[in-house]
Amino acid sequence: MAIAHEAGRKVAFTLSDIACIAPHRAEMMAMLDAGAIDLLFANENEICELADLAGRDSAIAAIQDKVPLIVVTCGEQGAIAVEAGRRVEVPIARIGRGVVDTTGAGDLFAAGFLVGQAQGRSLEHSLRIGAVAAAEVISHVGARPEAGLKELVESL
Repeated sequence: MAIAHEAGRKVAFTLSDIACIAPHRAEMMAMLDAGAIDLLFANENEICELADLAGRDSAIAAIQDKVPLIVVTCGEQGAIAVEAGRRVEVPIARIGRGVVDTTGAGDLFAAGFLVGQAQGRSLEHSLRIGAVAAAEVISHVGARPEAGLKELVESL
């Protein structure tokens, strides 16, 4: 993280799995408090575990000032991003057969969001790209997209 920051790069960090958070909460909070993380990805269960709070919105509020940008996926309720106190929410994208297999949904969401940010898109647009990528990967078995994500994003 220090090397990335010394090189003028941003650090994105995902909480990844709820089982990893409780045993490493202190270290994760220390990284946030030190400003080592520029973008934090979590799902709603993970952010609640990190904040040690039961409610998603309370957990986001407890963490949002510790990181420049936080992105939380909320299952059927879409996704939320908070940057400098500004909160943006988007609904899920609906593609194909609906939910078949959720493997890879968080990873594809993050990848889509990061593509949007790398292209200079707004938070809302970046969230929508992430939502489309996640919707595509959950519409079939397997963690790799079967459709062209660029075309899906452009069409939606």
